[in-house]
Amino acid sequence: MIAQYFPEFNLFHLLIVCLAFTLGGFVKGISAFGLPTVAVPIMVFFVPLPTAVAIMILPMMVTNFIQMLVTGQIKSSILRHWRLYLGLFLGLPIGVYMLSALNTDNLLIGIGVMLIVIALLELSVFSFGFLGRQEKISGPVIGFISGIIGGITTLYATLPVFFFIAIGLEKEKFVAAVSVMLFSGSIFLMLSLQSMDILGLTELAYSIIGLGPLFLSMWAGTKVRHLINQTTFRKFVLIMVAMIGVTMIYRALT
Repeated sequence: MIAQYFPEFNLFHLLIVCLAFTLGGFVKGISAFGLPTVAVPIMVFFVPLPTAVAIMILPMMVTNFIQMLVTGQIKSSILRHWRLYLGLFLGLPIGVYMLSALNTDNLLIGIGVMLIVIALLELSVFSFGFLGRQEKISGPVIGFISGIIGGITTLYATLPVFFFIAIGLEKEKFVAAVSVMLFSGSIFLMLSLQSMDILGLTELAYSIIGLGPLFLSMWAGTKVRHLINQTTFRKFVLIMVAMIGVTMIYRALT
């Protein structure tokens, strides 16, 4: 019956998507981000990168919308970080174009190395807190670069996440700022993917079916987040940023 309407539908691929969503959802529940960080590398073992990116769109939109409503502080996040969000929206279509038209391997390797270095520095005695003193300038620049990265990989939260940690956002304010960014960014990313004919019905079907295990694992991760303190939360987020860097390098090399 499914094959009649979705001739490219594959049960094995669906199981992989559900596994990827389960692991990614748990990480997202803890850190407010990380769903594509975990899920996309698992999926690209079995499907092309553009397909994996397309499958992630609906889950990113739905989960971030819910997380945004639950955490609240939407208005205050927009008022403080609107410049970063605007830069992100401008960069996303450029990144999607690069995904469909250019060889991005060298770019991914360079970005991956940079993320690993800055995460390790922030985990050590060095601090990037100076970014907060130039927030009106550094925010939109980081947003624009992140948009380009996100159009290629769906990982557009990576640099803003580091930025929010560097300027010292408290745990729940951090979750609110990231959720607003991820939800609004996923809408722009979806529109860009549709314009490039990357998002199809089969990818949409995988996404919808995978929402069930995703929600369960995300709920479990949220419970864990409420049990950990600010210092542990900060370290977890920075480790995730370093893992994103490793993911990018691996994706480029394979």
